[in-house]
Amino acid sequence: MKHTKIVSLFTFSLLFPCLMIASCNKINLTNIPTSSVKTVQKLPEREVKVYIGIADRWHDIDDSANYSKWSYVRENAAGFYTNFIQMWQNSYQNSQDPQKSCDNMRKAFLKNGCFFETSMETQVNDSPDGINNESTDKKYIDLLINAGFSVDETSLNYGVDVQRIKTLRTYDGTRSCLTLVGPWTVGGNILSDGTIGNKQIRDNIIITDGMETDGPLGFWYNDSGEMREGSYSLVNFVENQNKTSAVMLAPYDAGVEGYNQTRDYLTISKQCVLEHEDNNASPDIWTIWTYGELSDEPTFPESFVDSLGETEPANTLMGVGYWLIKHLNSFPKLGITIGNVNNNVAVKATNDSTTEVSISKGSNGAFEYNMPILLSNDGDPQIEISPVIYATVDGGSKDWNISFNIAGKDLTDEIVYNGGLNCINNFRISKTNKLSLILNIKSKSSNISMLSPVSIKIETMSNISNTRNNKSYTVGIKAS
Repeated sequence: MKHTKIVSLFTFSLLFPCLMIASCNKINLTNIPTSSVKTVQKLPEREVKVYIGIADRWHDIDDSANYSKWSYVRENAAGFYTNFIQMWQNSYQNSQDPQKSCDNMRKAFLKNGCFFETSMETQVNDSPDGINNESTDKKYIDLLINAGFSVDETSLNYGVDVQRIKTLRTYDGTRSCLTLVGPWTVGGNILSDGTIGNKQIRDNIIITDGMETDGPLGFWYNDSGEMREGSYSLVNFVENQNKTSAVMLAPYDAGVEGYNQTRDYLTISKQCVLEHEDNNASPDIWTIWTYGELSDEPTFPESFVDSLGETEPANTLMGVGYWLIKHLNSFPKLGITIGNVNNNVAVKATNDSTTEVSISKGSNGAFEYNMPILLSNDGDPQIEISPVIYATVDGGSKDWNISFNIAGKDLTDEIVYNGGLNCINNFRISKTNKLSLILNIKSKSSNISMLSPVSIKIETMSNISNTRNNKSYTVGIKAS
């Protein structure tokens, strides 16, 4: 009797059609010598962060009465995103004490991270208290730190200044300071000096700790100024400099016709995230920020249950956060056929992370099994995922030929030697795109006494930008 066991697992994201981790940006693969001619390469650890904030309706988020409307995001986001304009509003247009509002905002997030964006602009507005400078940066950082936030990241818009960078990096703690760049301004390629200003932007990135994109999705929607290619090139340039990259998802329409920020925010945010992955430009940080906010843009809920009983991300500020955090952190389910799968093979699941395969000799004199492994997002079908699949072979590898393929394409090098298979483009896992991975097992000898057991550990990372988040599943193989 055979049946399929579904095991919750997996994570990773890479690049197709190349399918080679070795060509990824910010991937300094570690070479591990093996007894064979080939060298095994390992991915470095990365841990992606998502910060989320709101422009004009601060008290939507800091109100404890709304916690249940964004419970997943408030628990799993790295922290709060804010900028100098919002902090000015908090200080001068607030119905309550500014420090109390910051205190309440800190209580709203279960993690205490904070990303503070400021600018070389000297005025928020023309009012007597509308100044923006190094002193106001210190004031706002004080408010946030006094509330219990750890201000881990800052960014600086409209140029840089050495003293301002130093203050942002070192005032009341240590943190990064990134250059804020409009990706539609670089002519599709930050490396090209055919666009005036690109060299200055590169210089600014080099003297800071990296780059954050300005992210009005109206411009992404119609690719204004080749925003998309510009954004990919910025992420790649920054990461080739071994600095930090951040990409912003802002619903702002920027006056672009055809894009409705209230209707299209989730759809275009997804497109932006997935296309960064597909173009080998997955950043270290995603920021979600509602500048240009409209009064009818909903903050909540983060999700809803549809007519099929599936939980979907909502087209809201928190819905974008919900989808993004789940996308970056979710593992696929792994389906393996258990039982006497044919006359020569028995598969037994010893626990949720280990399967044992016993193979007897076939009529051709070999001990062999082409083992199907189904990768799906059935546990959360409304969340597309881009995991990375990596495998190590231990034990009697000298006695067995081990390989992997999908749809007849041999992927052994990618999965075993080249850091992992990045499930992007055609390999991304969704409700309509499950992956049928075949683990091919064949003995090198027909003599059972010559065949030692072999163990194959299938390791998964939830995303190429989140390799620290990983799980493993072991397949033990023996001749019987």
